[in-house]
Amino acid sequence: MKPRIILTMLVTALLSLTMLNSCTTKRGAIRQLQDLSYDLRDNSSYYTIKDWQDAAKEFGEIREKMTRYRYTPAERRQIGELEGQCARYMVQGIKNGAINGILGVGNEIRGILDGLGIKY
Repeated sequence: MKPRIILTMLVTALLSLTMLNSCTTKRGAIRQLQDLSYDLRDNSSYYTIKDWQDAAKEFGEIREKMTRYRYTPAERRQIGELEGQCARYMVQGIKNGAINGILGVGNEIRGILDGLGIKY
């Protein structure tokens, strides 16, 4: 084979792998948000202060990771629904007093909710 053909094949293979990995990572961030939503739904009533801190940190990290990717309108809708579910459980935690008075976490969660435009 000619070197030019080999080079073209290598570049094509590299681009294909990059696109595949990008899609997997992009969907991975959505799956992480979905997992967090399920965890909040199933376990937040039993959360300790440390658990709330970890959940708030994880939510922020997932949202930050998602800013690196372009999502389709359908994916954006799914993300919005999952963020809304997470926010709902966080609001319930605030209303139940589970996280009121926790330094940093209460304000961080309130900031996240404000950023999402959710009133509590």
